[in-house]
Amino acid sequence: MDAIFPPRSGVGDSGRPEVTAFYDKRTFSVQYVVTDPETKKCAIVDPVLDFEEKSGSVRTENADRLLDFVAGEGLTVEWILDTHPHADHFSAAQYLKEKTGAPTAIGEKVIEVQKLWKGIYNWPDFPADGSQWDKLFAEGETFQVGNIPARVLFSPGHTLASITYVIGD
Repeated sequence: MDAIFPPRSGVGDSGRPEVTAFYDKRTFSVQYVVTDPETKKCAIVDPVLDFEEKSGSVRTENADRLLDFVAGEGLTVEWILDTHPHADHFSAAQYLKEKTGAPTAIGEKVIEVQKLWKGIYNWPDFPADGSQWDKLFAEGETFQVGNIPARVLFSPGHTLASITYVIGD
């Protein structure tokens, strides 16, 4: 997994993050590392946990490559962000939290999707309360990646709980 887009220039430009994208061929998904070049703090967005269907096992190759990139660039992970509850792949957010200590986050409407899944999959003991993440963002809520302001936009479509993170410009 090589970065499919090199970091965007913007070093020294206040509010302009560097965005590096990593493509996962198996799930056709893109993971991002969004960095404040001034502070070297970053957010990892939509990390993929590798799932092997035939054996029913999981691996951490995608997540470990993200960690290698972060270490190689001298970055500090400040956030691990999911844009929606993933049915097309497993999120590596918890694994990355264990490795970095950074909090995990997703949009607050994940609870509605979890309630649907709990009923559909007849999973009475499943905690459909969003407690799998540290932070549930509301529409319009703001946060920071380093010194760069970020905000949350509710963007249903792919799922009923999808959100967009607008980080800097």
